[in-house]
Amino acid sequence: MEKIMLAISAGEWEGIQHRPHHFMRRSAKTGWTVIYLEPPATLIAPLKNKQMLNRWRNWLKGLRHVEDGVYLLAPPPTLPFGNKIRVINKINQWWIAKTIKRALKTKFSDGNQEPIQIDLYAFLPNAVDLLPYFNFRKVIYDCVDDHGAFTGLINADLVYQMEKELMGRADLSFATAKQLMEDRKDWSKHFYLIPNGAEYEHFAREGKAKGEGKGTNAGIVEIPEELQQVPHPIVGFVGGISDWIDIPLVTSVAKQMSEVSFVFIGPVATNVDELKQLPNVTMLGAKPYQQLPEYIAHFDTCLIPFKINKLTESVNPIKLFEYLSAGKPVVSTPLPEVVAYQEVVEIAGNEEEMIEAIRRTIQSSEKEKQRIEKRQEIGKANSWDARWQQAVKYIEEGQAEENRTYVTS
Repeated sequence: MEKIMLAISAGEWEGIQHRPHHFMRRSAKTGWTVIYLEPPATLIAPLKNKQMLNRWRNWLKGLRHVEDGVYLLAPPPTLPFGNKIRVINKINQWWIAKTIKRALKTKFSDGNQEPIQIDLYAFLPNAVDLLPYFNFRKVIYDCVDDHGAFTGLINADLVYQMEKELMGRADLSFATAKQLMEDRKDWSKHFYLIPNGAEYEHFAREGKAKGEGKGTNAGIVEIPEELQQVPHPIVGFVGGISDWIDIPLVTSVAKQMSEVSFVFIGPVATNVDELKQLPNVTMLGAKPYQQLPEYIAHFDTCLIPFKINKLTESVNPIKLFEYLSAGKPVVSTPLPEVVAYQEVVEIAGNEEEMIEAIRRTIQSSEKEKQRIEKRQEIGKANSWDARWQQAVKYIEEGQAEENRTYVTS
């Protein structure tokens, strides 16, 4: 009997690699055929961003095979305001369910109508309105963010209500951060903490060979062309640059540290006009995941400059473990999930503290080898492989209703 994992995620497959990507790749390696449902483009989305038309085109392509055991499926164009008005979300999920069922019938119907088992792995609260259209073997909800705290076209009360309903109906739920669990502890009887992680070997492969002096790994790793004219010391950031990043803070710090180069890698979704005009700031845009270690290898210090608010208090940043896997010094604002690692991370609560922390990490050479080893020990202990093994244990051994099947006819 074929075992399917249907993943409902907020991120496209091609782009920044988040928890859904890492977990679903490992799901494919541990017995599931993964159908990764990409985020939809609403009927009005192309008016703001013409690239959203590509999502419509991908919908017409049906299932797309991308990796061993992993298929992508683009949903159809949806109605806007699904996170503001419940009836709209219900209509959208009905429409999305038809696309999923058509894909399942096309791919897995073999003439014998052999049943298949489908597990739902949802990363989004609005997936609750997809449940009536399938008889899932197990429903797993993975709470990776405080979804109701995001800005934009959402009704926070509605988002929390859908999340509460989903957790009540799910066989088990996970959370990436302690605050997420604390806020939702009464919503599920089968709720487990599984923090984020990193692909240790991917990021540590060069960090192990760190050289002495300025220019981490200089002479060992080929310098990416875009960094060849950027003088050391380099303070770097990798990740999405959105409204949860404290742009005024990093702008002020960069202004006062003209002798330091600041490099930002990642897609920009907020106003950075003042920041990018500074002569010591380089913004490189998004880079392929496979290339990120090459850039991080040449950073002298890595940044996590998040604002402190309701959203970020529940963030368990993947980049923390990636930076540590590379053996890099890290300077972060006081995110609760990062403060727990203050033994190896410099915590900066304001502009002055961040400047001093950056200077300390750049100037410090005493016992640097031991520091690198300690950072990498933590990176290795927080690997995605270890995290997925935790998840599988709960999925296969945790409380659940008896196995259910779905027939493609």
